[in-house]
Amino acid sequence: IGSYSPHWCCFYFFQSFPADAAYGESANVFGKPKKNTDFLPYNRDGFKLQIPSKWNPSKEVEYPGQVLRYEDNFDATSNVVVTITPTDNKSITDYGSPQQFLSQVDYLLGKQAYFGKTDSEGGFESDAVATANSLKTSSATVGGKQYYYLSVLTRTADGDEGGKHQLIRATVNDGKLYICKAQAGDKRWFKGAKKFVENAATSFTLA
Repeated sequence: IGSYSPHWCCFYFFQSFPADAAYGESANVFGKPKKNTDFLPYNRDGFKLQIPSKWNPSKEVEYPGQVLRYEDNFDATSNVVVTITPTDNKSITDYGSPQQFLSQVDYLLGKQAYFGKTDSEGGFESDAVATANSLKTSSATVGGKQYYYLSVLTRTADGDEGGKHQLIRATVNDGKLYICKAQAGDKRWFKGAKKFVENAATSFTLA
């Protein structure tokens, strides 16, 4: 019993389960909890996060203070970066609301990826290099530190993915602004990349 055709899968679902599931193999009743091999822990430079196991380190430097970049083996648009930059602020809330914070780090969204007029072809405003829609913002306290979380959908004139889902998690500690940004193109987002991008971003915390 290994792989099944879709027809056999349906048959077993309605009729009976394979013997290995009946004896607890699939349900993992008897053994130790299965290790999640989809992600690998990363812990250094004062922070930690879970990185998709099929993503590789990248030497590309996109942003000031960048200390980490991993990308999907098959699509570099799907990636995660971490930046650490000096700040006079004592807390992430000193930047204002999550939306106000985003306006101060909008370079993370790739707003300067394209120069020149971009009239109407992709539905962009005149001279706008990108549109950014904030889908979700939140704040949370972890280990006594305040974090901002933002989910943003961007469209750029030079993109071919129909947009990018960009998730940002940020905090301040000891005069440093820590930012984790994970992203995927819109097409891959709905083909399975969502899980990897969301987990990478939401797992980010100070070490």
